[in-house]
Amino acid sequence: MTANNIHLVKAAFHTQFRQAMEECGVSADYYFKKVKLPTEVKDPESLLPEKPFWHLVNMVAINENIPDFGSRVAQITPWNKIASLTPLIESSKNLKDLLETFCEIASGQSSPVTFSIKDEGVLHSFCCTKTLQFKNEVQMELYRITSMIQMIQLAASSMWRPEIIRLRMEPNKIVNANSLLSDSEIQFSQIDSAITLPKKILQLPVQIDIPDSLITKTTEQADLNIEFVKSLHQIINTYTLTNNASLEEIADAIGMSARTLQRRLADNDLKFNNLLSQSKFEHAKDKLRNTQSTITEIAKSLGYSDAAHFTRAFHHWSGFSPTNFRKSLVP
Repeated sequence: MTANNIHLVKAAFHTQFRQAMEECGVSADYYFKKVKLPTEVKDPESLLPEKPFWHLVNMVAINENIPDFGSRVAQITPWNKIASLTPLIESSKNLKDLLETFCEIASGQSSPVTFSIKDEGVLHSFCCTKTLQFKNEVQMELYRITSMIQMIQLAASSMWRPEIIRLRMEPNKIVNANSLLSDSEIQFSQIDSAITLPKKILQLPVQIDIPDSLITKTTEQADLNIEFVKSLHQIINTYTLTNNASLEEIADAIGMSARTLQRRLADNDLKFNNLLSQSKFEHAKDKLRNTQSTITEIAKSLGYSDAAHFTRAFHHWSGFSPTNFRKSLVP
């Protein structure tokens, strides 16, 4: 983690990991709670800390004896079916256009990550370079390389395999568990993760299968390249709706001690409880405006034990009771 930023990922990928665990017969809720991720995320453009996903994919692979779990996540829900990504690549005319577009927007899906297309003479390579956060990132590398192959297959067919696959990981027999890698020459301990592809296939048209639920999806793209306080505020916003978010839980999720997080906030003249209250107030106003949820239901969704505690808090924030606030919205 850099000094100023929290590594973030679009919440749309939360759905991808949930679907993979459910397909493998694993309790998604159990593992999300275990790594301090919300169990449900409704807005694919909301932001989550990236670190817990690294723990999640390794934990499931080991605990559930699924050695290729990283690959399975990618195969069950390919990148072209990710809610935050599909609208950005769906108009690609051919493979070259698709890959160039993806390389340009990838850092807006997960940070810090860089993809590129390199001309290496007879072959081109589709590469991923990423700052390592953990040693032995086997599962995440399997996840990425599988996803990259699937991107090429959108043009070259599901039978296509790369001639050479470069992996940053040290030699590991676990790659043999993935059929997408079995027909390629595997080069371990490389400076990047990459697959080679012949130049001639770059002009092939792409066939992107867009789920019906994403065809009319038009959401504003969230910005991952934001400074620490804004990143933290985004995370608290997401966690507030599904967890009784505490300083300790948020600190653990972003890879800090509670004391360090308090100090970072103090350096910016902020307090955690004030940020949490601000998020709850915004969510409360949204629910009062745009849903028919009862006051009790809204209170529970924001972590309050009962409607009375929520009502006192809302009156403190706005000067109105939740009921009177809702009545004031009626024309």
